[in-house]
Amino acid sequence: MTTTAMAEVFDLKPVVVTGSTLHESQQIRSKVDGAYNSSRSASEVDGSVIQNLNPINAGDALRYNATGLINQPGNGDRFGGGTKIRTFGDWGASQSIDGLPAIKFQGGDGGGYGNTAIPTIAIDKLTVQKGGRGVSYGDGTDGGVVETRIKSGRDYTDHQALSLDASTAREGLAQGEVADHDGNWDYYAAASAFYGQYDGDPENLDEQSVLGGLGKVGYNFSTDTRLEVLAIGDRNRPDIIRNGTVEPIENHTLFGSATLDHRLNDAQALQFGVLASDAQTKWDARSRDRSVANQILFANHFLSTSLSDSIDYDGSVGAEVKRTNMERDGIWDNTFTDYAVKSTNAITINDNLVLTGGLRHTWFNNDVEYNGVEQDNLATDGLFSYQLGASYSVFEQTRVRVSYASGYNRFFEKYGNFGTDVLDTAGAGDEVVESTTMEVGVNQGWAGGYVDLALYNIVQENVPRRNNGAIESVEVDQSGFEAEVFTRITDRLTASAGYMRVIDVEATRADGTEVNSNIFWDGQAASVPENQFSLRLDYRATDTIGLWTAAYHSTGYDAVDSDGNVTKRDGFTRWDMGASWWATDNWALRARVENLLDERDFGTTVQGATVNDDGKLGRVFWLGTDIIF
Repeated sequence: MTTTAMAEVFDLKPVVVTGSTLHESQQIRSKVDGAYNSSRSASEVDGSVIQNLNPINAGDALRYNATGLINQPGNGDRFGGGTKIRTFGDWGASQSIDGLPAIKFQGGDGGGYGNTAIPTIAIDKLTVQKGGRGVSYGDGTDGGVVETRIKSGRDYTDHQALSLDASTAREGLAQGEVADHDGNWDYYAAASAFYGQYDGDPENLDEQSVLGGLGKVGYNFSTDTRLEVLAIGDRNRPDIIRNGTVEPIENHTLFGSATLDHRLNDAQALQFGVLASDAQTKWDARSRDRSVANQILFANHFLSTSLSDSIDYDGSVGAEVKRTNMERDGIWDNTFTDYAVKSTNAITINDNLVLTGGLRHTWFNNDVEYNGVEQDNLATDGLFSYQLGASYSVFEQTRVRVSYASGYNRFFEKYGNFGTDVLDTAGAGDEVVESTTMEVGVNQGWAGGYVDLALYNIVQENVPRRNNGAIESVEVDQSGFEAEVFTRITDRLTASAGYMRVIDVEATRADGTEVNSNIFWDGQAASVPENQFSLRLDYRATDTIGLWTAAYHSTGYDAVDSDGNVTKRDGFTRWDMGASWWATDNWALRARVENLLDERDFGTTVQGATVNDDGKLGRVFWLGTDIIF
């Protein structure tokens, strides 16, 4: 796996962990997963980077550091941050917490900060796992998965820390964490409280408050058995201004999981787990009441052994039961129950060549109610997900890789967003979106850095499109190029950069008509970014003073409708700068300039039209402090 900025960049040393220890019962699982993913691309971002760039909205900070994320017009400001990874035939990737099966949450509504469910102080790292990930993660994996790793008490001893931030946008944020380990027990807990008093600056926001908390407890029954329990809660309330009236919106997110790892012997381990989530948004002024709830049971067996002096095998078999309930505005009440079996396999030859293969079969069951009436015409179906890959070091620090992998997407969003089209038996109805990713890549390392290049093509089939009251299936074919660089320029200066180029996007309707980037309905066309750049520099002026800067630049967007008409939008630049001073070993002061160039449009204005900056928030100054007790 390749990585971008690691822990030495923007390091908040009291409140960041550089590397995490694994319990003995988890080491075989980690080794198997690492071998299986060796032929895949990923971008990794350390939690300390997220805290510096945007300590409220993790999704905003992610765009500065991870290639593969598609930042569409209007989604480049501080409040947003999408989860679309490489693909245009979906509305965002699923998310995994601590490597558990991937799920989707009900998104927030109306405006204000999103992506607040996990306090950023609690994030050890964020990873964008790229390419079809259906075998390992399941639903919502067309172009990849966003994985969040939570800090563990195993890495701390009698630790307490507090982080405070305030901005000229009349915002304040307080975050705290406590952690310890002793004997068989360890715990980590974090909490955050945010309040912004905007009073119409930006013009769509009156105020916003966010309260969140997280707890993670581990217990080691022995060196062979470990139990981990995780609980997360978040309440996000933006009061927006619409048509001159203040309208409150309530967003709630709850998540809980428990996993039991057991090592059978030096070569085998078991994992059993359960997770549940419930996310809801209520907007009374528009009669919106929407929620997505997930419950998953899963079990896995892991094997890591040598087949000969030169051949090693790492593999797993597993089973999963997932139930997702989606409710929308008192009209839709849908339950989707899926059963899956899966296997991952990796063969390593001469500690160099790694051959990987994975297979999963998922059975889909639908229980859809519209206005209290159960719909009997919806299909119950199943599909195979698969992955084949190889990686090989042609020189000591030059490793090439190739992979062919699939993902799938239940695309729950079409229920309600596409009206009742999905119920029409004349159309494609509730077909599952299937994707295949073909990728080749190379990673060239050197002392203190690396460059990673990836070229990919992704084809999504059965993408839903509205067509005369029914759903038709569309194929979306997209390809792109990505590059990441990390280097230590001097002992005190490090740099990392990323580049993404979307080479082509082409949608083809069921009758074979090519409609360019017009995917979901007539008159719609996806805005495709031309070039996306990011750059980060971290300079340690002294042992106590640090300076950093991070920038993101988009060169513009093209939206091509079914007739070939092109709508162009200008690009934009986001540029932040910051500094920190460790006055003592336990106390730091921080300063940051957000959006140094006072960007306000973020690609929303069509070329040739007058840019309207009125009522949009621009440059913001921050002061903060970190205290370890």
